[in-house]
Amino acid sequence: MLDNIPGIIAIFRFREGKLTKIQGQDILIDLDKLSNIMMENMRIGENEAKELKFLGSFRGFAMILDDMGVVFIDDYLVITNAKKTNWDLLIKAILKGEVIRSG
Repeated sequence: MLDNIPGIIAIFRFREGKLTKIQGQDILIDLDKLSNIMMENMRIGENEAKELKFLGSFRGFAMILDDMGVVFIDDYLVITNAKKTNWDLLIKAILKGEVIRSG
């Protein structure tokens, strides 16, 4: 899975508007509020992708909130320590489906 990537705090699956933890630590964030932020960011990203005329479908986004990294791709949310993770390895692993294999 993503065990070889440093800085991962927790992994969640997003289904029917709710986040369910797959593995990792508990996080002190309102998951409903985070779900709403993610859905809004996906709407914005999809609109931007259409305007930029991307050829493929819009699959997700990454962002940093304070010291926390957030990667949301294909209904999986990975929370990281933004300063400790290797963003390149993390995003490539998620795009390859390494989260899906265990979630």
